Amino acid sequence: MPRITPKSKLGKYLIKKGYTQTEIVKVANIARRTVSRIYNDSNYIPSGSTIKKLMGILKKIDPKNKIDDFFNF
Repeated sequence: MPRITPKSKLGKYLIKKGYTQTEIVKVANIARRTVSRIYNDSNYIPSGSTIKKLMGILKKIDPKNKIDDFFNF
């Protein structure tokens, strides 16, 4: 039986804003597997370079977005 994980805060936010995983892969140039983990694994913390790419997208959606809004460090 596959492990079911809750959607992450970032995954929920991106889905709410209408962004698919495929779009994030293309726009941010992040590996598909990484994007899947970002959307689905609430415990996953991506690398610094991946966070930087994500923040570029998140700031375009809303300049008030902060990384702390999505990840628990």
